[in-house]
This record gives sequence, C-alpha cells and structure tokens, in this order.
Amino acid sequence: MKEITDLTVTQIRVFPVDVVPMSMITTKSCIEKIRGDLSVSEIETRPFIDGTNSIIFRRGESRTGKRIIVINRIAVESRRIILEVAGTSKETNQVYDVLLSSIASVANVDLESLRLPLLLAETTQCVATLDFNFEALFNNSFIQLLNGRVEKKATTKIAKASVRPLAVAVEITYQIKDETLTKNKISMNPKQFVIAPRLGTPLEARRYSLSSPFDSDTHLKLFRDLEEVITKTSQA
Repeated sequence: MKEITDLTVTQIRVFPVDVVPMSMITTKSCIEKIRGDLSVSEIETRPFIDGTNSIIFRRGESRTGKRIIVINRIAVESRRIILEVAGTSKETNQVYDVLLSSIASVANVDLESLRLPLLLAETTQCVATLDFNFEALFNNSFIQLLNGRVEKKATTKIAKASVRPLAVAVEITYQIKDETLTKNKISMNPKQFVIAPRLGTPLEARRYSLSSPFDSDTHLKLFRDLEEVITKTSQA
C-alpha cells in the first residue's frame, strides 16, 4: 500500500439529551471564538423539523507544529457533534480538543461530559495504490461471464461494449448490546466497507478509493491486510 492521498476522517459523537450547550455555542461570542481559533471560512445555521438547530462551521484549519490540519466541516447539533477532517483520527481528535477549548473559554460548561460521548462513530476514506489488479477480488468464472457473455450481449451494431466491475462493497450492520445506548434511544446505522477503482485512472494504475467505518489506523491496516491476502492468493 503506497501513495496514500485524500485521507479524510469523519467522527460523530453522540451525547445524552441536554449535554451539548447549544444555547451557548450559538451565541455571537462563542461563534466568533471558534471562527478565530479554527480559522473557519463559512458558518451556517440549519433548522431541523423538530424545532432544534444545527450550526455548521466549514473550511477551517488547525496547526500542529508545522502541519496544517484542514477542517472540512464541524456540525454541532442538540445531541451530536460531527467533525470531518482531512487527516488522521489523531488529528481529528486534536481538532475536537481545540473546539472544546474554544467553547470553554467563552461559556461556563462542563467539558468532561463533552469528552465522554455515549457513542463515537468513525468513517475513514482515502485513495491509495494497492499491489493487485481489481479483478483479483472476483471469482474467475464471474470475470469470464462479464468479459464474455455480458459484453457480447451489450455490444450492438452501433457500439462495441466493454464491461468492468465498478466496486466491491459490503454492509456492516450492528445489533446494539449496550443498554446505555438503547435507554438513550441511540441506534447505529449500517456502514459500508468499500474498495473501488479510482475514477479517472486506468485500471492498470491500481489506484483505489477506499472507505471503511473505522478509525484511520484500523482502516489502513485492514486494507494492507487485504492487499497481503490478495497478493499471496494471486501468487499461489
């Protein structure tokens, strides 16, 4: 696994009712503090049908030493705080810490409760070069069917067809076992583990778009493991 680019982590923290201090966060002083500390370019307030609001901070940045961490989005809702950061899970956590410090410097709030969400869900996405052809993920009989019968049936007098798989995606579902989540009416939506050829690149480049519902370290390890397994199988 090499040439990793466009690494993006999305974290969703879910809290009990009345923990996120929306009334304080939406004040002018708090908004301006967050804007300044995280160099936010855009701010939007979005109403929900239940009468609550979310405030969204877009296109910001945070500095760690010489590195600039790009913040795509921070959304603060009545029960959730969502961060989408162009970086690792560790860097996303650092951005969250800056957000909490900004809120605490303006509002008299209990930061400890905001550090202990009932649920932290993560998704990581990236683009990388993997040492195998995409067709290696499929059964040979399936590939032969695509390249033979399907391609032949799709070809007409006016156009010759070519067929290729677009993605491999599996769904991960969750059965909640923690009573704390069920008592707080928190569910976990299905997630996807996906590998697909990078749009705009030839298949022989072996560039892939990768997505998983894990922190960035786990994400990268799992796709390295996949690369190792497929490579060994192809060489056998």
